[in-house]
Amino acid sequence: MKKTAYSAMAMLLVPWLSCTNNPVQNIASPPMDKGEKAKMILPPVRDTVLQSGRKNMYLAGHRNQPGFFIERYVFPPGYKGMPHVHNSDLYVTILSGSAHIVMDKIFDTTIAAMAYGPGSYVVIKADQPHYEWFTEECTMQVSGIGPNETYYLPENEIRKK
Repeated sequence: MKKTAYSAMAMLLVPWLSCTNNPVQNIASPPMDKGEKAKMILPPVRDTVLQSGRKNMYLAGHRNQPGFFIERYVFPPGYKGMPHVHNSDLYVTILSGSAHIVMDKIFDTTIAAMAYGPGSYVVIKADQPHYEWFTEECTMQVSGIGPNETYYLPENEIRKK
């Protein structure tokens, strides 16, 4: 009987003792100065800055190769992406700034187009004509399955009549 009682007490005490040192709290709340944030970690990749001022960062895979890819772009204010299509779906998240993304083939920056801000998520389906423009610097992350090609629409199809 004594042996059973000791076993029962041990079964109750072990979990209780392990909780008194707050091990989970210590893991969930690492020692940091108040207000300190984790540093951004990016893979060691080659970045590209185009003549237009757009910066491309290739985070995982590459859109021209088979498989999953993630790319991050920084668009300068005034940048305009003329109407185009892609041969597979793209998944776009706005990280900072804003982007006007219009699902149409007629290029017109005077229309009342929604500006997608930080946290916005847009799916651009394959073969969907679209264009974009930026009134402020915008960082966007784009992912999809490659190969994913961009095909710009002919000049005579993208102008207002």
